[in-house]
Amino acid sequence: MARRGWRAKRGRKAVAALVLWLLGRGLIASARIDGRVRREVASWPDPSVVTLLIAPWGPRVSWRREGNSLTALGYAEADPDLLVTFKSVDVALPCLLGVKGVLDAFAEHRSTASGDLRHAMSILRCLHIVEGYLFPDIMTRRILPRPAERSRGHLVAYANLLHSNVTIDSGERP
Repeated sequence: MARRGWRAKRGRKAVAALVLWLLGRGLIASARIDGRVRREVASWPDPSVVTLLIAPWGPRVSWRREGNSLTALGYAEADPDLLVTFKSVDVALPCLLGVKGVLDAFAEHRSTASGDLRHAMSILRCLHIVEGYLFPDIMTRRILPRPAERSRGHLVAYANLLHSNVTIDSGERP
């Protein structure tokens, strides 16, 4: 019985790792196609590293903003300027799988942020938009207080998941 629990937890961690990877690339994709995300990221301190982590030893995803570039660092260990920590994989999965919104996780104290509060609010706004691009409309209507309007469709966002970095400027692109 204990062995089954261990395997189940390992499976949940694997799913969380995959979804965090998608979120990492999703932020890059959203910054490529959505001016709101580019403006948010341009407001981050330069240089800075943002990490989403599942405690205690779970998967993570990090991004580095340096100069006019935002790069997905993936699972790499980095010294973050902003660390957003989900308290456990069981708490993180509902947020990562679209059952519960990231904003709800903060409101219910299921996750914490260490670093500049303005920076934390900015990453939350970005993740709100990223969820709008990555999740189907039926999910976003249920988990997002106000689904973020998309400037492009889901397929364009998915195609941009292949990129691991983007040039940031606060101006709009056609």
